[in-house]
Amino acid sequence: MEQQISISESEWRVMKIVWSDSPQTLPEILDRLKGTDWSKTTIQTYLARLVKKGALSTKRQGKGYLYYPAVSESDCQLAESRNFLSRVYDGSLSKMVMGFVKNGNLSREELNELKNLIAGQEKTHADIREHL
Repeated sequence: MEQQISISESEWRVMKIVWSDSPQTLPEILDRLKGTDWSKTTIQTYLARLVKKGALSTKRQGKGYLYYPAVSESDCQLAESRNFLSRVYDGSLSKMVMGFVKNGNLSREELNELKNLIAGQEKTHADIREHL
């Protein structure tokens, strides 16, 4: 992601709806958010903020607009993860993972997945060293 876009928790809810099935009209978005206590005006404000931030783009359709994501969900997740790591763990992924492991917050499946990821990274690094 070229620019880092800061998205609030409420804006994330709106973005997830647009990411899940794009493009969407205001009535479609309102319908998907009817379980919240947000008014139509509040949702329109979130949409306007997201457009201004560059997270959403719009295209005129009749009397309304179609809303499209201007950034990918994975790019936003990565930027948010980096921001979180920087704020909470001084940018250290290993500190964060060690914290979860030490506190016993990982399931056996998550531990196995983590072991497999580490093994894959070790193999990649070994292969690179062999070719140097």
